[in-house]
Amino acid sequence: MSARRLAMRDLRGGLGGLGLLFACLALSVAGLAAVLSLVSSMERSIEANSRSILGGDLLFSVANREASEDELAAMREAGTVSHMVETRSMLVKPDGGTMLVEMRSIDANWPLAGDVAFNGTRPRGAGEIAVDPLIADRLDLEPGDKVRLGFADLTVAAIIADMPQGGGFNLAPPALVTPEAMDATRLIQPGSILTHEYRLLLPAGTSPIAVREAFVERFADAGWRILSREEAAGGVQRFVAIAGDMLLLVAIAALGIGALGIVSAARAFAASRRPTVARLKLVGAARPVIARMLGFELALVALAALVPGLLLGAAAPTLVGRALEDQLPIMPDPGPHWDALGLAAAVVLLAMVAASWRPLAQALATRPAVLLRDTLDETPRARWRGWGVPVLAFLGVVALVALGASDPMLALAAVGTLSALGLFFALFGWLLRLAARGLRHRGGPVARLGIAALDRPGNATVRLTVALGLGLSLLVALAGTGQSLLREIDQSIPARAPAVFLLDIPSDAGSTFRETLADELPGATYELVPSLRGPVVEVNGQSVDEMDEIPEGAWILRGDRGLTFLADLPDGNEVVAGQWWPSDYAGDPLISLDVDAAEALGLEVGDTLTIAILGRPVTARIASLRTIDWRSFGFNFAIIFAPGTLEAVPHTQMATVTDAKARDTRGFERALVGKLPMVSAIRVNDIVAEVRSILLSLDAAVRIATVLAIVMGVVVLAGAVVATRRERARDLVLLRLVGASRGQVSATQLIEFLALSIGAAALALGAGILASWAVITQVFEIEFAPDWPLLVALGPGAVIIAVGAALVAAWPAISARPAAALRTV
Repeated sequence: MSARRLAMRDLRGGLGGLGLLFACLALSVAGLAAVLSLVSSMERSIEANSRSILGGDLLFSVANREASEDELAAMREAGTVSHMVETRSMLVKPDGGTMLVEMRSIDANWPLAGDVAFNGTRPRGAGEIAVDPLIADRLDLEPGDKVRLGFADLTVAAIIADMPQGGGFNLAPPALVTPEAMDATRLIQPGSILTHEYRLLLPAGTSPIAVREAFVERFADAGWRILSREEAAGGVQRFVAIAGDMLLLVAIAALGIGALGIVSAARAFAASRRPTVARLKLVGAARPVIARMLGFELALVALAALVPGLLLGAAAPTLVGRALEDQLPIMPDPGPHWDALGLAAAVVLLAMVAASWRPLAQALATRPAVLLRDTLDETPRARWRGWGVPVLAFLGVVALVALGASDPMLALAAVGTLSALGLFFALFGWLLRLAARGLRHRGGPVARLGIAALDRPGNATVRLTVALGLGLSLLVALAGTGQSLLREIDQSIPARAPAVFLLDIPSDAGSTFRETLADELPGATYELVPSLRGPVVEVNGQSVDEMDEIPEGAWILRGDRGLTFLADLPDGNEVVAGQWWPSDYAGDPLISLDVDAAEALGLEVGDTLTIAILGRPVTARIASLRTIDWRSFGFNFAIIFAPGTLEAVPHTQMATVTDAKARDTRGFERALVGKLPMVSAIRVNDIVAEVRSILLSLDAAVRIATVLAIVMGVVVLAGAVVATRRERARDLVLLRLVGASRGQVSATQLIEFLALSIGAAALALGAGILASWAVITQVFEIEFAPDWPLLVALGPGAVIIAVGAALVAAWPAISARPAAALRTV
């Protein structure tokens, strides 16, 4: 008889633990496939729409100046050019309503790629503007309404329905005007904070990388930042990578818990098949035939579990896209994403092999003689050589997980950390067994039996401790971290941060600013500093564009940097290397640099940075390195110039206003913009609300994934109880026969499950809190202040769920009638 027919006949006699295997496999593959599919869908959507996101094949941007004739001619030689000027300003309604907007001037060629749609007509001439739907909602604007931008009175021609935006997160929603309208606003003044962007559409077959390299070689120190269409959504890609890695780590933890369930299921299955193996050997069946039979049964269940799991994973991009449509910068590609689904299936199948190989090998080692001795409950002694396949399968899982992560080293570190945490909980489970062994003769009969069950033959105490501990510790760690971050955003930041930031104050308008502040917000304090922008183009003489990759943490090399020049060391800064210059310094260009940025680039005092300011390179020597208290929310510049270098360069001023009375600043903003229309006001509360929204969305996604890990732990617990139902029924029937009531029998089970759950929950609660404290205080460097009642309540809540699930799973054994049970035990 073939192995397949034997397997089908064998399955008719009962699943014997395969139900638990099905649940663990389905949940594991669903979680992993969902995470991998979601990340793949975002990456594929960005890749497929990269030209539309960018609005062309290449984007050339430079701060505070237009392209020279030679630069513009070089661009036009390469392809079709579209010029956009981008700056920020306050949009003002006649009734006094104001809002910060990203003002962009668009020429006739825009967009070179991608779609643009208006609810109305495209802006024309010097008197029209199109606004983002968010602007229209906030200011209650419709086509035909009048607004003021800078010194120009404009008519709303349209509400923007769709447009290429670069795929990044903008500080303010966009408003589109023509170059003529931009000139009419008179907002572009010497020193204004603005960016000139030139998009190129290249002829078919032209390499964007080659065009970029040729331009960089020709205009090496001009301060250009050049993005290809593949880099169009760099900010979004980094966010997707970080979020994806976080979700992947939780999915890996859920997979680890699921592997414990697979071990329990495989042991139960192997125990139920030992009589069959012994009988088949007795009638002459060959070991390979029996092995294929058992393998076919597992493969059938695995296939049945993969189908719903992969279907759920494949649906994740569509479900997430619909749920978070308004918060995502780009919609996920609905897929299906076969590479992600295949990777998830391969990882889970390898995990199944690693977890189930040895129990099945032990079942295959069953000898026919055990039928005669009635010793089927005895487990054949394990051999060390049986570890080869499980170890190789585990290494395969680790390799595939690293392959699926955007940061393989982070994935490997996470696997190592989770493995260490699992070993920690396994050690606790072993100690719990030792304690139960020592206490099994203490107390009354019910308590003794309940405690002794933790160390009964075939117990799953260690596996269940790991399963419950991993899931709960993750949930506690994430909850404590999220709560502390939200508290910092909701309470600490508003208490320390200024009420409003003001940009583009003319360098000669300081007195106007101070007079308006005194009139509108008497008693409010302020800080006023000079402001410029420019990119770092060389590090110790090496061109940034020629670097193979930007070092991790070297964010000062990405795009334009805010610059200033100061005589005195700002508050919240401390010099840790070198010396601050004298207040009357006059000499060669010097800068003070953020120490973290210096460490990322390997810079020391005496090294040099070259910064392009208005297209002209300025090389300055590093005079000092500073620590910066970024939590002060003042003007924290990573790069500060010494006096004597930039005073003659056209520049503007920036200001912060802090009001101890927490008054509404909108009246002051309107008055100041009325006198200085070029000024932009950024309310801190608006920024905090945006950051909070992003954090809540990410936290919700991670929590959902963590709940999957908790559910997996409960399934493993219930499954382990079901797997030992035969042994439990035998023990409980014997108790009933000697006079124990059903209440006493239930109490023995309750004591066992409570001891296991309380111990694991207490340890997980402590481990989770410790991990959360370390992340908050050492990584984010803020106060650890979670919602303690809610955080601590997670422990008892987990105990109640775990004990309830275990009692439900054990109920058939508890409620079994002695007479009926004796006929089946």
